Amino acid sequence: MTRKQARDAAFKLLYQMQIQKEIPGNILDIYYQQYKSPPQAKEYIDDIVTGVAKNLKEIDDCISDLLEGWRIERLSKISLSAIRLSVYEIKYRSDIPGSVSISEAVRLAKNYEGDEAASFVNGVLASLIKKNEGKG
Repeated sequence: MTRKQARDAAFKLLYQMQIQKEIPGNILDIYYQQYKSPPQAKEYIDDIVTGVAKNLKEIDDCISDLLEGWRIERLSKISLSAIRLSVYEIKYRSDIPGSVSISEAVRLAKNYEGDEAASFVNGVLASLIKKNEGKG
């Protein structure tokens, strides 16, 4: 399983958590019963799903600060899942360059929701990078 495939799985699990209002442990247990994942992919998926859940308020506050003229509640669950995944990677994972994380979030939004969503996700995440550069 490639990192891209592991990211797709983590994204789908984040989306599923929103839909089913389920805790990460249960979602992950069910996923691993159905799909075999090599240790490196499992480590990444576990980190993303549990890390986003554990830091959800901080991540959502960060996203809310980036939205101009939007409330987080208005975002589609697909776009929100992609943005949450990327914000988590950018803020909590030093092994993933921000540009890669954004590119992958845009790809996910495009694949699962379309070009308009991809543009929106790109704009929100580009604002995060700009905001972080302003601090440096």
